Amino acid sequence: MFVGIAKISLVIGDSHSLKAKRMVLRRIKDRVRERIGVIVNEVGEQDIWQRAELGCAVVSAERQKAQDLLDEVTRVAIAAGGAEIVAIAKDVQRFETPAEPFQPIDDRTGSGDKAQGDRDWVPDEWKDLE
Repeated sequence: MFVGIAKISLVIGDSHSLKAKRMVLRRIKDRVRERIGVIVNEVGEQDIWQRAELGCAVVSAERQKAQDLLDEVTRVAIAAGGAEIVAIAKDVQRFETPAEPFQPIDDRTGSGDKAQGDRDWVPDEWKDLE
């Protein structure tokens, strides 16, 4: 399995407020999601009106497919308009981390170790109340 990550740096020259910036970014994010099915999020420069950084991640069985998806995200972002892309950082890596056993979380306690009957987490003064 391959994981691709991209960070796209944008300049939004016509933006004179955070609201205007958010409108441009929403159009880009919506267009990428609709056309490719990839979620893009703002990951940097969040308080600067005329700059933004968008990030996305993709997963594929093939390295070239992951690279192609990242390239397509960039093309759709450019076509959405309203912003100029000034830099792109992309990387595709093999993901070979071995799977670990899954520990279910009991919603009543909020923790898997608590759900398994381990009572060490209960304060001593509470144990007397039982």
